[in-house]
Amino acid sequence: MIGTERKKLTKLKGKLNNVQQFSLKVAEELIIEQQKEDLYPMDLFEIVKKRTDFPEQDLFQGITELYEAKWIVPGESFTKDHVLDVLDHQKVYQLILSHPGCDTLDVMKGLNISFRYALKNLETLFKFRFIRARKYSQFFLYFPFFMSEEEDMIYCLARNSTTRQIMRFLFEHKTAVTTFEIARAIKKAEINIQRKLTRLAHAQLISIVDDGLITKYRINRNQKTGFETVLDIHR
Repeated sequence: MIGTERKKLTKLKGKLNNVQQFSLKVAEELIIEQQKEDLYPMDLFEIVKKRTDFPEQDLFQGITELYEAKWIVPGESFTKDHVLDVLDHQKVYQLILSHPGCDTLDVMKGLNISFRYALKNLETLFKFRFIRARKYSQFFLYFPFFMSEEEDMIYCLARNSTTRQIMRFLFEHKTAVTTFEIARAIKKAEINIQRKLTRLAHAQLISIVDDGLITKYRINRNQKTGFETVLDIHR
């Protein structure tokens, strides 16, 4: 997965215009070789302006866009294309790619690192937009930045083992099912199942089918792929 992400990054870098590529090269020299970490847009603009004859307007716009796209982040000791050169950044990012919706504790346990060191790596990946964070309950959950935010709730709710069992049962049944059928299959109390189903329905991940006699539930068609992906991760 990391190899694929590196290729994507290289491709994106290749799409930068001449002004941006030159400015980024100067920024890399300043940040990495001269350790000028607090490099802000106007600082870079003034330095690059002295080294090139690009029109100032093009230079200003190009540098502004580099910062907006997080190729350069003030306070960091490398540019975006060098973030994944750091092994610990690779490991944390790989874990998030493999387990979207994980929290800081998951990162700590998964990589056997301290809370402070987990946060340090997460913060860097967040600043450079490799990942994004979503608050769920009392925690921040982390997702690859490229992943659609519409899928977040599937991963959030799937953190609960009972909800995952319900999701799997719904996924494996093509027809709508009752709360009783689910409770009997996964051996959980109906009242507990009902609470989980209500949350899934509220998040628009499942539909409620009411034929006038009994209420049934089924997965929304547009959510089947998301369900399958999440269930594969937690298999």
